[in-house]
Amino acid sequence: MCLDNGPLLLVQGDKERTLDNVASLLPLDGKVKLVDVFGKIEEIAGKIEEIDLLNNRIVLA
Repeated sequence: MCLDNGPLLLVQGDKERTLDNVASLLPLDGKVKLVDVFGKIEEIAGKIEEIDLLNNRIVLA
């Protein structure tokens, strides 16, 4: 059975963004590093609070 409900969402407060091309999500001290399939790196302030695979979302605090 395939439960593909679309791309993962990164949720932080009221902001949501899709993780369409993100290959890695690396937790750092007080930050999360996103690395996409093209090698582009972005760091976001926050820490992973919840990973909800059923609803395709990762929640940052």
